[in-house]
Amino acid sequence: MIAAPGCYPTTTLLALAPLARAGLVGDVIVDAKSGVSGAGREPRLETHFSEANESIRPYGLGGHRHLPEIRGELAALGVAPGALASLVFTPHLVPMTRGLLATCYVRPTRPVTQEELDRLYAEAYGHEPFVQVAAEPPATKTVTGSNLCRVAVRLDRRSGRVLAMAVTDNLVKGAAGQAVQSLNVVAGLPETTGLEQLPLYP
Repeated sequence: MIAAPGCYPTTTLLALAPLARAGLVGDVIVDAKSGVSGAGREPRLETHFSEANESIRPYGLGGHRHLPEIRGELAALGVAPGALASLVFTPHLVPMTRGLLATCYVRPTRPVTQEELDRLYAEAYGHEPFVQVAAEPPATKTVTGSNLCRVAVRLDRRSGRVLAMAVTDNLVKGAAGQAVQSLNVVAGLPETTGLEQLPLYP
């Protein structure tokens, strides 16, 4: 059995995993935004062009269906129960076809430096074929049509919070692409088989 996580958990967890493994997540607010294809093909008023175009809206407030999955995996990565209890996850629907951005605002458990954060993410993802650590805050357009996740981490010195950001294509890395990636691992194939499509740009 292969169970692939949803696009929101995938993007959020890749943004937070290095901090979680290092015991640095004191509390976290996740602000996530997805294109309308994430809602599937079932006709709904809110995904009609005239409703979604030139508009952005939050949804799933107070208990989105992916919240338990995010909490469970963060717990498995070592995040303390108190931090999980205060976790806030707010998804938003944005007027684009595909793509997902998760911006995670983390209050660290101790003071950290940007240099430490850079080292943490480089060590976590330096050998991962589908996760790239970006020098600048990533944009969804840089991963469109690919199985890539681009992450970035920044220390906000004024507040002491850590901003962990990640972008994916919700239809590839957030869905079918990671299912193929998992199948490759189970079947003993190279992890990258069939998944080396470059992002579509512009």
